[in-house]
Amino acid sequence: MTSPSARPAPSLVPSLVERVKQPLRRLRADYRHLTGPLRGLPSAVIIGAQRSGTTSLFNYLIQHPDVLAPLTKEIHYFDLHYARGVNWYRGRFPYVRQLRGALTLDASPYYLPHPLVPERAARLLPGAKLVVLLRNPVVRALSHYQHEVRGGRESLTFAEAIEREPERLAGEEERLRADPGYYSFNHHRHSYTRRGLYLEQLRRWVEHFPRQQLLVLQSEWLFRDPAAATGAVHEFLGLRPHRLALYKPFYEGNYERAMPEALRSRLAAYFAPHNAALFRWLGEEFDWA
Repeated sequence: MTSPSARPAPSLVPSLVERVKQPLRRLRADYRHLTGPLRGLPSAVIIGAQRSGTTSLFNYLIQHPDVLAPLTKEIHYFDLHYARGVNWYRGRFPYVRQLRGALTLDASPYYLPHPLVPERAARLLPGAKLVVLLRNPVVRALSHYQHEVRGGRESLTFAEAIEREPERLAGEEERLRADPGYYSFNHHRHSYTRRGLYLEQLRRWVEHFPRQQLLVLQSEWLFRDPAAATGAVHEFLGLRPHRLALYKPFYEGNYERAMPEALRSRLAAYFAPHNAALFRWLGEEFDWA
């Protein structure tokens, strides 16, 4: 039996484990990079919006027999990891020989609002089909805020964060455009209302992709009837019908959904003209009460 004095101190165990894991991670990363040219690229991309059901839709889609999952859901190549190069991106996906008529997909919701992503994606994936889920922007903003609070990235109240948002975002999109290597924490994390201006983001995408390659769905439809909404995506992607036994919501979030009525009314009034323009562009109205 090992004596107590011969055992490694408990505080050393995690560091020893990590020292073993690090070279294995590097080896796996090198392997994926080297085999990148042998791997397929996604033929479908879920581009947003954040906190709008993208994780649920992704998980429903990868259960289809003709869909092969990527290494992770949110690859973030075109927004956060573009400097890593295309072989790094290819390394996130299955081998071409594994696809054989199946498709794979990327689902990174920061793609929708990032100003450089549409052009970058169009250069590499000109034929990709794009799927967008749009949630009531008032509710989405609160959900986004709560997500940042849970992650320790927001210390203000919701009302304060909304008030400070213009100051936090001032000049950030311009700097993202001017400096492709720049990362904006505030644009990524604190754009609560900005991300709800959906039409300007969609227009940016259709500058680089044909409109027929874009499917826009209301998030609330996915929440109410996930089988029907997922079926619409199957049809858009050219997949045969496939119904799951269970449509479990993913990352619903457990947080206080109420907000002061005055603030809710102010946000609803702010988004109303933007929503109306969006509905005219789409040719349909969503039931965003």
